[in-house]
Amino acid sequence: MRQGTVRVRKSDLTRQAILDAGRILFARKGYSGSTIRDITTLAEVTRGNFYYYFSDKKALFIELGTVTYKEGMEAAESFGDGLPVRDWVLRYFEYLDRHGAFVIRSVEDAPTDPAFRRSVVKLQRRTAAALGDRMAKDTRKPFRASSASVGMTTMAMLERSWLLMRSTDAPVTSEDLTVDVVAELIERMLAAE
Repeated sequence: MRQGTVRVRKSDLTRQAILDAGRILFARKGYSGSTIRDITTLAEVTRGNFYYYFSDKKALFIELGTVTYKEGMEAAESFGDGLPVRDWVLRYFEYLDRHGAFVIRSVEDAPTDPAFRRSVVKLQRRTAAALGDRMAKDTRKPFRASSASVGMTTMAMLERSWLLMRSTDAPVTSEDLTVDVVAELIERMLAAE
C-alpha cells in the first residue's frame, strides 16, 4: 500500500463485523432472542467465520460486555478530571451512544448462568463504586450512602435520561437541555450541605 495508508486485514474486518452485528442484535432482541444465524446474516459472514472467532453466542456476548465494561469504567473514572460536570455528562452520553442499548438490554436479557450473572453484578458494582468514589472527592459533605450506591443511582439517572432522549419520537427536552439538567442535578448533589 501507499505510504500513509493503514492496511486492515480481512480477518480483522470479519471479526469486527461479527462484533458489530452482535452488539446490534443483542441490543434489539436481547441475548435469548438473537441467534448465531441472525448474527452471521447481519454481519454477512458464514457460520464457519463466526466459529473461527467465537466458540458460541455466549463468548461473543462476554467479549462485547468486556469492552462495554472497560469503556464504562473509563467514563466513570474520568469524573472530576478537571472537566466541568456538563462536559463529563456529554462524555458519558457518548459512551452510551456506543454501548447504551447493549447495556440496557443486557440487564434484561443475558445468559442465565449464575456464575456469569454474579460476575456481571460484580463489574457493575465496581464501576458504580468508582464513579461514587470520584464524586465523593468533589462533594462538600460526605455522602451517607456507599460509593457504589451513589454511583449506581447517578448511572441510572444518566442511562434513563439518555434512553428517553434517544428513543422517544417526541423527547421531553432537547439534548442540550437534557445534558444541562443532568449536569445541574449532579452539581447540586455535590454542593448539598
